[in-house]
Amino acid sequence: MSDDIKSIPQEGENNTMTIFDELYEFGKRRAKQTVWVFSDLQQGKYENAKRCLDTSLEDYEMLGRPADMMWYLGDSTESANFTELTRMAELQIDAFEKLGIPLCYATGNHDYDYPEACHRNNVPFTMPFYDAVREHKNWYTTKSCDETWFKVPFGNFMVYFFCDHVAKDNSWCSTHNWYRYGRENYPYTAEHFAAIRRDMETCGAPNIITASHYGFPGGNRDTAILSLIQPLPLNVRLHLYGHSHIGEYSCPQNRIFSQIQWVDWQDIPQVDVSSFEDIRGSYCRSVMMQVYEDDTLGRFLRNQKQHRIVSAFSPSCNSAERPHGYEAHAKKVNPADILPNP
Repeated sequence: MSDDIKSIPQEGENNTMTIFDELYEFGKRRAKQTVWVFSDLQQGKYENAKRCLDTSLEDYEMLGRPADMMWYLGDSTESANFTELTRMAELQIDAFEKLGIPLCYATGNHDYDYPEACHRNNVPFTMPFYDAVREHKNWYTTKSCDETWFKVPFGNFMVYFFCDHVAKDNSWCSTHNWYRYGRENYPYTAEHFAAIRRDMETCGAPNIITASHYGFPGGNRDTAILSLIQPLPLNVRLHLYGHSHIGEYSCPQNRIFSQIQWVDWQDIPQVDVSSFEDIRGSYCRSVMMQVYEDDTLGRFLRNQKQHRIVSAFSPSCNSAERPHGYEAHAKKVNPADILPNP
């Protein structure tokens, strides 16, 4: 066993080395970049949020702070209790700032619990964690709360983040890949989403990764608005998302432990990284993703309480292919079924 592998904590039966741990350690020698990907700390109680975050940060420190960047895929807070969500936002801001690496944030449905309460009461709204990310000089999200996406270069990859969004005047809000309120005021048309796909096709990067709080069709839970971007360009190598808490019996139903799926009608894998918490999900988890010299990828799902890798996955290094007859047989999305003004 190498010195690198021996360095992993092995206290107790739950921390026994597995082949996944060995694969992760072997990958570290080849990785030119590493991303820490996570989502859904969301808690209505500050104490729960702190415990889960502390568990995750302790594990990250035990790994030796390996990441060059963090990708946070939504639901940093939960509830419309402004005092509590502000405390939870400040808790995370302080913790992630101390790590000293860039953070990309794609908002999720629970980030809009407070704006919805403000909408009902016709008062101004704020989004404490999102606002802090937007104002931070080394963190990334949409420039405005009503924007649907942003992109960030990462080596030979361009990473596209798709976000929930809300009107600046709070007259409409889109979450869960649908409409939370004000559908009649929703401004985006099918052309807007076609333009996103064109941007992906012409961005100049040889590889693309997409990320969102939600999966594309074929993934866990609902996917309506994201389907308007399909078919994805063939240089999309991987989609990462949260929202569907792995090990939760109520929402994912028959897919409660489904971690890896494929985008419907395309040879593009999508990976559920959720969740940072162990109250809805079965344990606190996140993903370490390694990017190697040949631009292949290694995705490692981490049980943060037991301090071990529990599964590993490497997407195909080839360009994604459409199956024979794709154009003739793929299900066509009708924008009129989704958008108020298609």
